[in-house]
Amino acid sequence: MLTATPAKAPPPRKRPAGAVRDPGENRSRILDAATAEFARNGLGGARVDRIAAAAGTNKRMLYYYFGSKEKLFLAVLERAYA
Repeated sequence: MLTATPAKAPPPRKRPAGAVRDPGENRSRILDAATAEFARNGLGGARVDRIAAAAGTNKRMLYYYFGSKEKLFLAVLERAYA
């Protein structure tokens, strides 16, 4: 009888030595990616997955900084008006 072997999880990513997390840079990358995504697809068609991938982060960080897709959209508008 054949048994399936469980898929191995990829190894965790390691930051380079001396790398520092920069919340301001991360937030800025998310806003840049969201601006492009909202411009292409509008609020209803924009996808949080695509925004996170384009920003080089994950959805969890997007929700941490902005709370929701609607609040992210508002932040993009406020940034454009500023």
